[in-house]
Formats: sequence, structure tokens, C-alpha cells
Amino acid sequence: MRLVGGGSGREGRWLGLTFDLKPDWKIFWRAPGAPGLPPVLDWQGSRNLKSARIVWPAPEIFTSFGFRARGFGGRFTLPVRAAVRDAGRPVEARVRVLFQLCKNVCIPVETELALTLPASAAPHPDIVAARTRVPKPAGDGFAVWRAERRGRGLSVRIRHRSRTFRAPVVLVEAPKKVRLGRTGPVTAGADGRIGVSIPILGKRPVPKDFSVRVTLIDGPDAWEKTVPVSAAVGR
Repeated sequence: MRLVGGGSGREGRWLGLTFDLKPDWKIFWRAPGAPGLPPVLDWQGSRNLKSARIVWPAPEIFTSFGFRARGFGGRFTLPVRAAVRDAGRPVEARVRVLFQLCKNVCIPVETELALTLPASAAPHPDIVAARTRVPKPAGDGFAVWRAERRGRGLSVRIRHRSRTFRAPVVLVEAPKKVRLGRTGPVTAGADGRIGVSIPILGKRPVPKDFSVRVTLIDGPDAWEKTVPVSAAVGR
């Protein structure tokens, strides 16, 4: 693991956690989709750092202990957007990283990394490459992003006006008060339509109003949108 950094100006400062994992070992995305935990970062002890948060690239999908999980393997970087207190001064970044490293077992890992990042540091190539994998906001090419609830089931429908999706993956994140089950198969049509269905687990009443974060991945491209769930469906 390495802590890298670079870039300044209008977009602010950027840091990055670069991992280089042995074959078949994985860490988890922000929503693992399986028993597991995403990395947790503690920036206490840093100087000239107001805040820092991971800007998540689109994950890969893999199987972990029989579950369809979301995460990263091989060599990759998690970009971190950093807000500084004084733009003209360097950042002395110190981070404690807690994460789970999984293959046929999961190993908890804790490590500390440090980096001094000059105010005029050039963009780091690892961070630049990782940011190209961050899902884009759903743009004008999309005609539909819809989430509807029918009883204890949730359906998500997407339609693009001109694109035919080759191998789409749809990831749906709900608030903590709504527990989702395993996402069903993705249906994709030649007219740019995509759909998935997901069971809502547990016996607690389903909130009347909530939103889900939907991430659509198709090859090297990815999009993201927060979608309100239709309250009228499923009454």
C-alpha cells in the first residue's frame, strides 16, 4: 500500500490509496454486497487538512463466501478528495487505514501511512486513472431512472435514448432502515431498457418515502443517480 497525492487548483487537492494485491485477494467497496467491511480512514494527526473522503470508483463483482460481492483486486487506487485549510501551504497527511483483505479467508488489516503533499504538486497518474472509473452523474442521454416498490419487492428501471448496453451491472444502495436482499438478474433490451428486481428483507414496515442510490456499470463506463422510490406502488 502507498499513500499518493497530487493536483491542485479549482478541483482542490487529491490524495489516493494505492493497493497492489496478490491474485484473487480483494477488498470491499463502500457497499460490499456480502459479509465484509469497506476501508475506514482516520486522518487524525494530519496538518492543513480540513476533510478527506473517498470518491469511489466503480467496483468489480466477485464471489465471496457464496455471496455476490463488490470490491477491488490487483493494483488499483482509491482517490480521496481533500479539502485544505490554506491552499498556499503543503498538506501533511497522516492516515490510519482499517480494511478487510479477503480470499478464502478474511484478514483484518490496520496500517498507517503518511505523505507531505506540496501546494503545487502535479496530478498523480494513479489518481487520474482511478478517477476515470468514478461513475458519472446520469446525463441527458437517459430518459428513465425509476424505482418502484410493490409490497416487499423493489424494482429499478433505466432507459437510455440511444445506447444499447452490452453487459450491464446494476447496484442498488438503500438507507439503513431498508434491508435489501440479493439483486435479481439484469434484464436488458435492444432499446436501451434495463431492469432489476430486489426483495426487501425483514419484517419491519417499509418506510413510505425513501430513496436509493443506483449505480449502473457497463464495461468501462459507469453512471450514478439517487432515485426516489415511488410511494404509490405497493400500497
